[in-house]
Amino acid sequence: MTDQQDELQARVADLEAKLREAEAQAAAKDAFIAAMGRELSNPLAPVLLAVERLRGKFGTGDKGGDKEGGGAGRMEAALAVLERAIESFERRTRVLLNLAEMKAGKPPAVAEAVDLTGLVWAAGERHADAARRAGCDLAVEAERGLVAAAHAESLAQVLDDLLANAFRFGAGRPVRLRAARDGAGVVISVIDHGPGLTAAEATHVFGLFHRPRGTLEPGFGVGLWVAAQLVSAMGGRIGVHTSPGDGAHFYVSLAAQPGAAIAPGPQNLQVRAEDAPHAG
Repeated sequence: MTDQQDELQARVADLEAKLREAEAQAAAKDAFIAAMGRELSNPLAPVLLAVERLRGKFGTGDKGGDKEGGGAGRMEAALAVLERAIESFERRTRVLLNLAEMKAGKPPAVAEAVDLTGLVWAAGERHADAARRAGCDLAVEAERGLVAAAHAESLAQVLDDLLANAFRFGAGRPVRLRAARDGAGVVISVIDHGPGLTAAEATHVFGLFHRPRGTLEPGFGVGLWVAAQLVSAMGGRIGVHTSPGDGAHFYVSLAAQPGAAIAPGPQNLQVRAEDAPHAG
């Protein structure tokens, strides 16, 4: 009878372990779905704002058109905001759906030769307005001819998340985006001068829903987790150098595309918080 009881207890213990594992997997899937929903909702706010502005100036209640004059210029500005937001939404949708497929077991997109210099330059121009709204001077430096083994849309999303994080926590202070050769690879850095992180916080900063303790900044703690997942899928490495009161230096290391010619010679973009951007 004792042997039967032992066998029964062992089977019960095994079933309980499998149940806990199934519950953990279900919780992870729920968390991922929630994270994806939050990420997709982020670009919708400027879309709705632009629509409301257009409705107020050119809606049925305004028979005379733009009451303040200069309607064409404001219309163009509102449409530009709307276009950028829609492009951001489409990019996030594609990236996150790819990430969801990877979580379901589908192999990640094969890394290809990506013009890293052009991609970093485009990220700086794309975030120029966000830098000015945050009161940040943005400096972009990228060596000419950088080519990385990566996935262009995923890497653009990573830069979006890192820059958004820098503007959020380093508001009112300079932010630097740079890309350079590093041995056989390339490294992208996003450096802010915000409050920085403790060693314990830095350990968990790429965790899902992680937010620095005591922060009052908006957000859900999703962006850096997504960035880490995407970088890992590209075969790269993401990390942070930081200390309290000393800002944060986030970096992404990627393999240089084999056979690609990487020549020195920086390409720069300077965005002043109070001025229009100008290239150098």
